[in-house]
Amino acid sequence: MISEEEITKQVKAIMNNFIKALDKAEGVKEEFGSERKYSMRTKIKKNKDPDFRKRMFKNAPKKRDDFLVMEKKNW
Repeated sequence: MISEEEITKQVKAIMNNFIKALDKAEGVKEEFGSERKYSMRTKIKKNKDPDFRKRMFKNAPKKRDDFLVMEKKNW
């Protein structure tokens, strides 16, 4: 698993390359850049809704047993 520090380094390198590419673009007159105090989001603990599953199956147009029936599209 990649550590948070490695991810931060990779993201910083990608953003630096992107900013350099923007500097080379013609017709761009504004400077771009931002600095964040923290580079990773903090995890938020969410409360699970016990009635969600019942509402979801009640609203689903097609269902079979304990599954939703979906149509697969080709893009």
